[in-house]
Amino acid sequence: MRVAARDGTLRLRGAGPRAEEAHSSTMNFVQIEFLWFMAAVFVAYWLLSRLAQGRRYQNLLLVVGSCVFYGWIHPWFLILLGFSATLDFFVAQAIERHRQHRDYLLMLSLAGNLGILAYFKYFNFFVENVIGAVHGMGLQTDLTTLHILLPVGVSFYTFQTMSYSIDVYRGELRARTSFLDYLVYVTLFSQLVAGPIERAGRLLPQIERRREFDLNRVLDGLSLAVWGGFKKLCIADTLAPYIDKVFVLEQPAGPLIWTAAIGFSIQIFADFSGYTDIARGTARMLGLELTENFKSPFLAATTPEFWQRWHISLSFWIRDYVMVPLMGAASRISLLRFVGATITTFTLIGFWHGARWNFVLFGAFHGAWMTIYTLIGRNWGWWYANVSPGTVALQHGRIRWARGGAIVFHFFAVSTVGSLLFRETHLDRIVRALSQHPLRATPDEWMAASVVLGITLVCALPLVISHGVERWLLPRVRNQLWYLPLQTSTWALLGMGMFVFYRVSTYDFIYFQF
Repeated sequence: MRVAARDGTLRLRGAGPRAEEAHSSTMNFVQIEFLWFMAAVFVAYWLLSRLAQGRRYQNLLLVVGSCVFYGWIHPWFLILLGFSATLDFFVAQAIERHRQHRDYLLMLSLAGNLGILAYFKYFNFFVENVIGAVHGMGLQTDLTTLHILLPVGVSFYTFQTMSYSIDVYRGELRARTSFLDYLVYVTLFSQLVAGPIERAGRLLPQIERRREFDLNRVLDGLSLAVWGGFKKLCIADTLAPYIDKVFVLEQPAGPLIWTAAIGFSIQIFADFSGYTDIARGTARMLGLELTENFKSPFLAATTPEFWQRWHISLSFWIRDYVMVPLMGAASRISLLRFVGATITTFTLIGFWHGARWNFVLFGAFHGAWMTIYTLIGRNWGWWYANVSPGTVALQHGRIRWARGGAIVFHFFAVSTVGSLLFRETHLDRIVRALSQHPLRATPDEWMAASVVLGITLVCALPLVISHGVERWLLPRVRNQLWYLPLQTSTWALLGMGMFVFYRVSTYDFIYFQF
């Protein structure tokens, strides 16, 4: 796609934002190698279930297989994973045995896990900002950044192991004595790299009980995994090059910026929810059920509702372990404390995504809208009642359009702007994009923007169709005789699409960098 700048020439930035190119640091769900890996694990897993102690052998297979999966490119990643898992396993046991020292023991867990994140994910960020501040004062410094390779999935598994220790600390969970079962919970390859962030109280009981082969669950899991692969390869990776080319332009026009932001909203949803579908589908094929991480997030009418639909495992983790403690236990929370806790919580959500100021802005932006919508709900409950889920229905012979309008407003005012903040890594370019006229462009730029928007709409169409199929068609045909032929025909169509769109050097999943 060629796009002219204001002077009629094509200008690209020399150092654009990081594109999600082929740089996988672990085995990828959409690699051919993963298909062979999953097939081998699946067959061996269910053969082991026939043995007298089949569950234990199955769990051992999952741990070994997960280590192969995670250490496929960089085996040293397993050292950090093993340290985090071992630390919290023994800390939790110590907390249960020595309740009088539980505060210090929990601090040990937090220090270990947050220390890993601080060094591998945020060290260079802080050093760069210190260097910038020192130079801004006209001084010199010998500080330098380090060439640190971020271990893939570190933000996910550290949160998961910390939640285990915290739940034991709170008395909500008993510390486990089987290190093998616990390792399955931490290292399960289906969700190790990019979630969902599972709670021990939900996943461990599944791991500790015997799993029986269920053909219907296997077929459902396969359907979910195939659909996730389609979303990644045919939707997200089709949009990616168009979006990337807009964001490397020196001075993209307003229509290009905003159509690319809309496109990125669809791209990141298809990419991340596609990963989650594959994770949930493969786990279901092995008799385990993972948390649903997405529930049609762009149909949210408010920001609180959006975060109940988008990356659900993270938003609920942050709510339970950060936001609630910041709010306090008082029955009535002051306005100042509420606003402070909300903004702080969502700023941390943004910073969790990466050590860049644009992620901090992304989190603070959503925190501000979360505060606004919550205060509206407190003071104008009638409006909230009109836009809450399930209100688009006939009332006194006419359709209530309030929710539909609220959904459209939230998508463009919150989701699209948030996508721009998430995708654009340079603060000066964010300021320029937000301050320039959104409709001012040359005819060539308008043509390019229409191409980006057209590709986005075409790529979004399968997501819209799938929502209708899941909501209205599947409940009516699931128990019919022709459900299986319909299911296998869908596999064939999705498989054909993935075969056509498959690239040898495929784009990595976006959330692998977090």
